[in-house]
Amino acid sequence: EEDAALYRHLVAILRHCLLVKADGEDRTEELHSHTVNLLGNLPLMCLDVLLIPRVQLGSVEYLGMNMDAVNLLLEFLEKRLDRGHKLRETLTPALNLLTESARAHRETRKFLRMRVLPPLRDVQTRPEVGNLLRNKLVRLMTHIDTDLKHCAAEFLFVLCKESVARFVKYTGYGNAAGLLAARGLMGGRMEEGLYSEDEDTDTEEYKEAKPNINPVTGRVEERAVNPMDVMTDEQKEYEAMKLFNMFDKLSREQIIQPMRVSPDGKLAPLEQMVQHIVEVQDSSDSDSDSG
Repeated sequence: EEDAALYRHLVAILRHCLLVKADGEDRTEELHSHTVNLLGNLPLMCLDVLLIPRVQLGSVEYLGMNMDAVNLLLEFLEKRLDRGHKLRETLTPALNLLTESARAHRETRKFLRMRVLPPLRDVQTRPEVGNLLRNKLVRLMTHIDTDLKHCAAEFLFVLCKESVARFVKYTGYGNAAGLLAARGLMGGRMEEGLYSEDEDTDTEEYKEAKPNINPVTGRVEERAVNPMDVMTDEQKEYEAMKLFNMFDKLSREQIIQPMRVSPDGKLAPLEQMVQHIVEVQDSSDSDSDSG
């Protein structure tokens, strides 16, 4: 209990450090940077102190909570994101702190989601195109730095309450695939009971456009003409064999490795899956013969 009280007192001091300005913009940012690093190393259960101060005139309020500190953390994140310098070192502490805060505190998650992932209206452009914070974070999901792209994807995933369908809706399946594969969610499963049951609200623009949205790119696209419609059965069979032979050659030369989604939702080599099925069938046949 003494440790918990000490930690909570420390969070209150750090909250004050977030909201004050030092002598000059550079020193202020340095102070906020150290503050973020310290907050990220404190127990999650203590971070609710960031929301406790009473709402005052000029405060950022949400659900009756004082969101001044959370709002400043978000502004701090976006400022460093726009700067584009040493992104891994400058962004991951803030991203991790916001992610864990959102996971632990419902009010924080709902506020961040309102700011970062407001209800979709523009479904004509790809999720990674644009200057909104959502667009910038989605772009990070395909960054060359593995840790950075994982942090960005995890943050958005938590704001989506770890719902695969909602995550794909806001980011596009192409951008979401990396995190889904890493977490064994390619089949669309999600853990239940971690978040409240409030539902996602779709705008009229999104509802109207939904049937024409390409889930891979996350935007409305004109339906392309299917070349298979004008092919004969013989042409279709020829093209299928041609494609099979191309993949077979690339696989034998170890240029690519064919994969498929396993029952646990993770990617597994197709060869292993086929071998397992054959072994199960052989075992079943042996049991039948012995019987």
